[in-house]
Amino acid sequence: MAENASLQLVLIGSGNVAWHFGHALKNAGIRIVQVISRSYESGQELAGELGTISSTDFSLELPESDFIIVAVKDSVLVEVLQQMHLTEAIILHTSGSLGIDIFRADQKRCGVLYPFQTLTKGMHVDFDKIPMCIEASDNLSLARIKSLAGMISGNVQELTTEQRRILHISGVFLNNFTNHLIAQTVDFLNRNNLDKTLVMPLLEETINKLKQTSPYDAQTGLARRNDFEVIHKHLEILSVEPQLKKLYAMLTDSIIAYYSK
Repeated sequence: MAENASLQLVLIGSGNVAWHFGHALKNAGIRIVQVISRSYESGQELAGELGTISSTDFSLELPESDFIIVAVKDSVLVEVLQQMHLTEAIILHTSGSLGIDIFRADQKRCGVLYPFQTLTKGMHVDFDKIPMCIEASDNLSLARIKSLAGMISGNVQELTTEQRRILHISGVFLNNFTNHLIAQTVDFLNRNNLDKTLVMPLLEETINKLKQTSPYDAQTGLARRNDFEVIHKHLEILSVEPQLKKLYAMLTDSIIAYYSK
């Protein structure tokens, strides 16, 4: 703890990723000297939780620190980096899809600290289990970033920009698309006066099964066994739900094609 406390860090952003990084770093004994956020309210709130000060001005000269973590939306990341003063600190962005080449050419030390996990403010996650994907501009920075990442995660992985982009796409499939299907399912149940608690055990067993076997072997259901009679009945029922019918048909066709190889 004493060694970590000697590290100083500026956190830019106050959204989901910044919130989780801030708390994980503080819990690791790292001193956060400032939070900078476009949103005055959320910046103030996060700074208060972390026991530090906040600002809304990215263009001000930053306080002395070892690292600057820029945890903002991809759409504004380049703009924020361009506004910042040059610094001797190592600047890190947390994006899965943007490369290390987006930093200013005259910024000597920079890198990436990408947490491969879905993060929501206020919801606890075990940071020690999160794959922390890192990349750096030079070997010295890489060693220091690896050390920082290891203070909050037991799973630090050095990945290239292209590898990180592939991983990010996999996260979209695995988390975003899966969650969207669950949301569509719950809405469908609600419209038919059925409670989501009825399907929760099925969802839990689906996840548990994947811990014991491969997704290929875990697949069950109508499309897997080519039960076209029931599939057609389902599609008839879904005629009043055009969007769900389209999703059902597309995913059914995908499963059939996957297992017919």
